[in-house]
Amino acid sequence: MQAMQAALSTRKATFADIPFLARIEYEASLPPLNHCFWEDLLQGTGTDALQFIQAMLRADASNWGNVADFLILEEQGEPVAAAAGYTPNPEDYCPLRLSCLDKIAQDLNWSQAVASAFGDRYLQSWGGNVRPFFLTPQTPWVIENVAVLPEARGRGLGKALLRVLLEKGRSQHHSHAGIMIINGNDTARHTYESIGFKPYQTFHAEYFSDQFDVEFPGVTKFGLRLN
Repeated sequence: MQAMQAALSTRKATFADIPFLARIEYEASLPPLNHCFWEDLLQGTGTDALQFIQAMLRADASNWGNVADFLILEEQGEPVAAAAGYTPNPEDYCPLRLSCLDKIAQDLNWSQAVASAFGDRYLQSWGGNVRPFFLTPQTPWVIENVAVLPEARGRGLGKALLRVLLEKGRSQHHSHAGIMIINGNDTARHTYESIGFKPYQTFHAEYFSDQFDVEFPGVTKFGLRLN
């Protein structure tokens, strides 16, 4: 155990890490439905989720963690996990900053028609100018996009990474940290509860019955006192 811990280190992400961070975001989006929500929005664009997430990170267009917000966990010098810790945007709780869509479209060589159709689908899913209440951040420090590469799971690496991110929140004098899961993601729930997170708000499937075309199990938000 000591040898394993000695081989672990953390560092801030850089733009050179974008391909790895895109994979992390993709992996983080899958449980428990084994489906990335970006894939639905990208239908007809000729772009897959990993390509889109990379372009979004290059454009600094995410409300759920941009490159500078990510901490990478390395094992023997190789990146195996990452997560974002950030202060939430008080004006926009949805995943994408639509003001950056033109930059993303240019990066991906989308036509104006493709970009417009994507933007329309995004607004339909995320409520346009109506901020989804279930995404309202209840804490000043939010952790998002937590994932360990599949081949490195089962060895406590997620917990090690989260503890470092929580210390970062404490060092910035935040009072509480928040994190959210899709209901049914029991692995993540057990991990978060094991390091002190407590559930404080659940939105059940019925809450989303009119928002999504497919059955969605809802979400649970967790909080942890930092200071």
